[in-house]
Amino acid sequence: MHIAMFMDYHPTTLGGIQTAVASLCRGLERAGHRVTLFVAPLPGAAADAPADVVALRAVGGLGVNGYAVVLPTKRNDELVDTVFAARGPIDLVHTHTTYGVAIAGARAARRHRLPLIHTAQSRDDAFIENTSPAPYPAALAMRALHGRFVPHRHHMPRRPESRAARHAWWTIVGQAQTADQVIAPTHHFAELLLAHGLTQPIQVVSNGVDDELLETRDGAPVAERQAGTPLRLIWSGRLSAEKRLLESIDAVRRVENCTLDIYGDGDLRADAAAAIAEFRLGDRIRLHGRVTQAECMAAMADGDALLFPSLGFDTQGMVLLEAVAVGLPIIYCDPALAESVPAEGGIRTADPSAASLAETLTALTADRAALTRMRAALGPHRDSVRQSRQLETVLAVYEKARENSAGSSDLPMPQSLSEIPTAPGQLPLVGHSLRALRDAPAFVTSLSELGPIVRIFFGQKTGYLLTTPDLVREVGLGDAEFNREDLREAIKDIAGGSVNVLRGDEHKLRRRMIAPALRQSRLAEYTKSAADIAETWSAGLPSGGRVNLMDEAHGLVLDTVSSTLFTAEFSDDARREIRDNVPWLLSQVILRTALPPQLRKLRFVANRRWRTKARHLRGAIGEVVSEYRRRDEDFNDVVSALIRHRDSETGAILSDEHIIDEAILMLAGGVGSMASLTGWLWHEVMRRPRIAEQLYAELDAVVGSGPVRAEHIGALPYLKQVVAETLRFWGPWISAGTADGDITVGGLTIPDGTAIMFSPYMVQHDKRYFPNPESFDPARWSPERAADIDKKASLSFGVGRRRCLGDHFALLEITLASAALLARWRPTPDPTYPVRASNRDFVLSPSALPVTLHPR
Repeated sequence: MHIAMFMDYHPTTLGGIQTAVASLCRGLERAGHRVTLFVAPLPGAAADAPADVVALRAVGGLGVNGYAVVLPTKRNDELVDTVFAARGPIDLVHTHTTYGVAIAGARAARRHRLPLIHTAQSRDDAFIENTSPAPYPAALAMRALHGRFVPHRHHMPRRPESRAARHAWWTIVGQAQTADQVIAPTHHFAELLLAHGLTQPIQVVSNGVDDELLETRDGAPVAERQAGTPLRLIWSGRLSAEKRLLESIDAVRRVENCTLDIYGDGDLRADAAAAIAEFRLGDRIRLHGRVTQAECMAAMADGDALLFPSLGFDTQGMVLLEAVAVGLPIIYCDPALAESVPAEGGIRTADPSAASLAETLTALTADRAALTRMRAALGPHRDSVRQSRQLETVLAVYEKARENSAGSSDLPMPQSLSEIPTAPGQLPLVGHSLRALRDAPAFVTSLSELGPIVRIFFGQKTGYLLTTPDLVREVGLGDAEFNREDLREAIKDIAGGSVNVLRGDEHKLRRRMIAPALRQSRLAEYTKSAADIAETWSAGLPSGGRVNLMDEAHGLVLDTVSSTLFTAEFSDDARREIRDNVPWLLSQVILRTALPPQLRKLRFVANRRWRTKARHLRGAIGEVVSEYRRRDEDFNDVVSALIRHRDSETGAILSDEHIIDEAILMLAGGVGSMASLTGWLWHEVMRRPRIAEQLYAELDAVVGSGPVRAEHIGALPYLKQVVAETLRFWGPWISAGTADGDITVGGLTIPDGTAIMFSPYMVQHDKRYFPNPESFDPARWSPERAADIDKKASLSFGVGRRRCLGDHFALLEITLASAALLARWRPTPDPTYPVRASNRDFVLSPSALPVTLHPR
């Protein structure tokens, strides 16, 4: 198997989780499995990091208890997906912590439809209460931040604990609830998880000590201690308040005939050094700092007892296992830890106080024979803590999770509206709008794991997002009626009467009336024009010059669509108006649609600019339409077809205002989406040399040195595969309509006035429908493999009556633009510029594509 591990610490930092995970990784690798470990970064460690360790990006300048803070951002999701694609296939995901790296791991498991194992390792409640100056606000803030990424839907029973602890347990259990299978290192911690509301299957599997460490110690003699020598105590761990180091120092201060060797580092080092100096204990208590695990275990083997005063924090304690492994007697305080200390192998103090610790130490200094008895009691248990003894159980958990994943059906269909889960991250007033606008891909791809229907809020408006193609097609191909009043109100100044916002019979009539403009016979003429425009554009690009290909894509598509709309010579002014105004107007559509009307009205300057540009654009196109009617000629373009068509069923014709609406809709739907998809195609080709070379070879064979022509399209099968994969990979992130009357979907009735949504991007990145969905793989559309694709899951152009009428022209335009560019040029991207997806439209757009053009 190939396991992706996630933990919120760098493996070179000090801590029991780090030690346990490292031991598990080495055990899996020795058993023939492969592990890729995703971690929080450590400054200066990247260059020396092993190839199988991947550090995610941290929040600059922010740290907690010496550890970097990682958030599950879009950039980190992209990094994880890139590693998965490069090193895959991944068989399952195993998380070990509660914070950003673990959340990123859980999200990756759901995006890639992989089994998710979570080992609950730590008591975050105790950590916060012992280390934070303000435990309640800290726990509350952590719960709120965690809840933005992970749903906290479980029931939390009331327990006798502080408010801070209760909020921390919401986070601990919320993280565990995301998993298919939960592991706890001890029974007492498993019981705590269940008592705090965990409902997922849980298995107790102890952590283990690396076999190689123990094998190097096999046969090593234990030093004989001379009678009367001081009792040598060992303390090992992170120097942090929850470990109660200062209490240990206080206890040793009270007992004359003993020493304490402290191994580790952390926030309390200065306080510990000050206490040692204050009480003049330097001859009996030594701070060794951080040492290797092997060095620490060697010191344990040479000691008399381990002092382990932790209380209510350690779920197991790797140090306890290491002590058992070398046969070192244990002095501890926490009754729950008796599970990890073999009977007669240690002593539990009467209470956790420094006085009680000192009392126990005093008794041991007087009775050394007790240490001998404890060592003898530990002997039979030394092999039980080996990692290899736990590995079989871990692998059994893995296999069970894989079997359940392979055989499980989709989440059940809710039977009532109250059973529909709500997406996490809702904010007052704006709902999920800001989250969607900030990171649309991560938002929508996180929803399918919640169920077949998910409730989301845009402002105060409730919406239900359908997450399976079967439900999308049931609605799209059914008789349900929709209105788009939100969209219509948002764009009323520019195209408020276009076909995409009409409904019922009015919508059906308008589709019939504009369809002739996009018939195959007309497309042939449009394709010739598009090929000429693309070839002229490509020939005019600067050799060796730096250009932004996104600007070029927008300009090219604007020219192509506007020239397709009207070819007459008197249209030049309108085309200039389109170039000047359409890009900015398009950038505002998604924002105006997503914002609640109350907030949209407050954008005074933007609203004034919107109305002004919309008026200029409609006026310019209106003048062209009037001139077309006056001349009464067919110019073989879209406007000619719209003007001259009369509906055969009703005899209706389109008014000038209707034609202006449809012309602007074609510009809006074509320019934004086509330019974005064209840009993504170029971006994906540039960053994948193997795909680029195959594409260049095909273009050389078909186009050669000649101009790109319309007839070349049929002879470019690989380019068509690249186009198809671009449409899948970068399909629209959202499509929505408002129910015009009650709608039944999956047997559930959704009330009138509710928004019904789906996300082509989400479905087309779902492993259930497209294997290895985060891999950009044009070959999946080859004749040999295309039969394996679930065609129902290809939703980029919509479904049924709302399917985009311009889909064929869009494919032709993207193909011609790409052929014209790549047949002539080899663009080299700027290596310093990170391309990001921005929400300029319902299709995500590359932020920019700065390149240098080299002739081919």
